[in-house]
Amino acid sequence: MLQTLKKKGFFFKSFHLSSLGNFTPEDCDWNYKDTLHVPSMHHPATGLCIDPFVMSDNAMTSFLTQKIFGFFNFTYLMTQYDSGTNNLSYIAQLPFFFMLITTEYYKNKSKTKVVTTYNIAASKLFITIFYPLLKWGITRNYEKLMNDDIAIRERKGWLRKRGMSFFMEKKRYTYIEVNKMDKNNCIYEPSMFISSQASKVLIIKKNSYSDFEFLTGISDPWGLRGLVVDNNLTLYPRMCHHEGASLDNAILNKNIASCPWHGKKIKPIHQKKISTNKKLTLNYNGKIYNFNFNNGLTKLTII
Repeated sequence: MLQTLKKKGFFFKSFHLSSLGNFTPEDCDWNYKDTLHVPSMHHPATGLCIDPFVMSDNAMTSFLTQKIFGFFNFTYLMTQYDSGTNNLSYIAQLPFFFMLITTEYYKNKSKTKVVTTYNIAASKLFITIFYPLLKWGITRNYEKLMNDDIAIRERKGWLRKRGMSFFMEKKRYTYIEVNKMDKNNCIYEPSMFISSQASKVLIIKKNSYSDFEFLTGISDPWGLRGLVVDNNLTLYPRMCHHEGASLDNAILNKNIASCPWHGKKIKPIHQKKISTNKKLTLNYNGKIYNFNFNNGLTKLTII
């Protein structure tokens, strides 16, 4: 493609942007192909909106909207596709410009490095005048987008370090599978469970003995988020089993939690008034949870 445009008289200028984080190349590949997280996770200042209209296992063409210079929404057509192992390529045409972009992600010691190369093609006049401005705008948006995306990738990296993995249909993520919401893709083993850790309770909000919020364990497959209102207990998981997002701060609406990554609706795993003896036994995820609510204290044992 580069050679074809050069033969047609286009001039090129290129630059690289990179990032580094505690995640795997697979997490990066998944993140770049997942369009479902864009409305929920990306900063409004980027104005990013992806509307796919052609999608296959290895490629996607979509309308892409981004804010230019912080206030002007600009929509253009972009095709992205698998172009090698841990490598994606993008082709877009803007008025008077072509953009040819490649992204590569690979292990760099204990972390993963991501390098994106932007090739801007235009006539000599337009390259001379507009390239510095385009580079500035792209760099500014990249920093905002990576600030959001790295948080997602490192969350998955954190879960991987605790023994979890994530379902993949083939040897590499496909665009079609990544953009489905109907599966729980988190894979974990009972050996990950640590009773002493999972039994810890942290009160995060407290208005009275009968009105408070708490967390149990950590944000993994066995952690719970509990709300007590007028002695009515509602329990939610602390982890979305779709792709591993933390639900600790998920918005609650009519007792339904919304996953912060993809907006998936998650019902409570338990809703019931606390009994007069202040005790509750619950079976969840292969374990027996024994709660004891007494004088504003919440104790938990799990077997």
